[in-house]
Amino acid sequence: MRAPSYPVVLRVAGRRCLVVGGGTVAAQKAKGLVASGADVVMVAPWFAPESLALDGVRRIERRYRDEDLDDVWLVTTAVDDEAVTAEIAAEAGNRRIWCNAADRPAHCSVTLPAVHRDGDIIVAVSTDGRSPGLSSWLRNRIAANLGDLPSRVLTEAVATRSRLRALRSSEGLSWHDLFDRIADHDASGASRHEAERFLADAVAAPDAPEQASTAARRPRVHLVGAGPGDRDLMTLRAAAVLAEADVVLHDALVGTGVLDLVAPDAELIDVGKRPGRAVPQELISSLLVELAHQGRRVVRLKGGDPFVLGRGGEEALALQDAGVDYEVVPGVSSAIAAPAAAGVPVTHRGVAAAVTIVTGHRAEGVPSVDWRALAGVGGTIVVLMGVAQRALIAGELMTGGLAPDTPVAVVERATQDGESSRRCRLDELATLEAHPPATIVIGPVAAFDLRSSAAVSAIEALGPDAIGSDARGPGRS
Repeated sequence: MRAPSYPVVLRVAGRRCLVVGGGTVAAQKAKGLVASGADVVMVAPWFAPESLALDGVRRIERRYRDEDLDDVWLVTTAVDDEAVTAEIAAEAGNRRIWCNAADRPAHCSVTLPAVHRDGDIIVAVSTDGRSPGLSSWLRNRIAANLGDLPSRVLTEAVATRSRLRALRSSEGLSWHDLFDRIADHDASGASRHEAERFLADAVAAPDAPEQASTAARRPRVHLVGAGPGDRDLMTLRAAAVLAEADVVLHDALVGTGVLDLVAPDAELIDVGKRPGRAVPQELISSLLVELAHQGRRVVRLKGGDPFVLGRGGEEALALQDAGVDYEVVPGVSSAIAAPAAAGVPVTHRGVAAAVTIVTGHRAEGVPSVDWRALAGVGGTIVVLMGVAQRALIAGELMTGGLAPDTPVAVVERATQDGESSRRCRLDELATLEAHPPATIVIGPVAAFDLRSSAAVSAIEALGPDAIGSDARGPGRS
């Protein structure tokens, strides 16, 4: 396995850079160098219109010679003849000149990334020369998501730097917190006030840098929803917070790949509740407080949404009681995402105008759901954490008057590898094979599978009146 490359940003302004080749690719290379202020020389037997149209370039119409490398800092080649590329790379190596060879990674001592510029912000994406197309694709996606945020943050960061220099030492300052607060400036007046208060704390004690550093590192916790499982369904805010975290306390139901978004040097603490391994909620809450008071950037990562049957509210109250700042980053709840993944809309005009989300699990000492009363509510019932109690749930709903032939869908591992869904009637739910984590959908919409064009056509042909006007099941008046 080859050693990883070492990324750098070169300042080539005023320095001679050689481009060997006169075609479209060579023109692109030369254009980037000109934009960076380089003294660009192009050597080729012929020049395409794109190369001839470039300003600020000296063109030499002939084949490459070794003396073309005299006084050159960087050479890039874009020629079809690999032998010529190899010759240039070898001579450049002998002279200790960095060499880039288009589509010839083996002859490169330096590869050129796909670049997004926003003022003085440079975002470079590299595949180490293996796939330039992928580099530019990733660059475009990153640029679309970032917008002008980096340049706005940079402008304000530079403006406040002189204030931070009042400290004898900036060691221990949470620069990430500073940038977070600057980035939130445009969100609301409260966010701007928070940022200014943070900066005031940072420069409050220029004669006591240790105290100022401690003040600048105000405790903060993010309660983050990881979504239903697929990391692509997380919010951009959630991904950004994970990338900046020092420590992440995560649930067992966090999907595969989600934790890959965490910085490599961050600490991961598994606090997931599993059969035979129930981490007390009080311990989790106290750990959040303790880590926050250590000045660390803490993320509590929870499957789905933190405030949908995730006990995020309890953690928020514990943080409030301890005087710890926190931010809630909502996530896509499995109560909505799991049915959608199986082609089930939890509401549908003329069929279900309401949805009830309920847990099938109850802690000791907590009153159980009144399933019989729920049977008469109408609409769609979505049950989370109900696999173990599915026989009791079905029985109580039917005792409450819900029709035995009410459609049911059970979606396992929604949006993750191994996702599956099964359909049955309510009176068959007790014996249906099901394994957690699973979401149970009960009501007429559970008969839908909008992933199938044939099913959609059949539903449209029936019309809403043929299906029923509520979710209490066929046969229920």
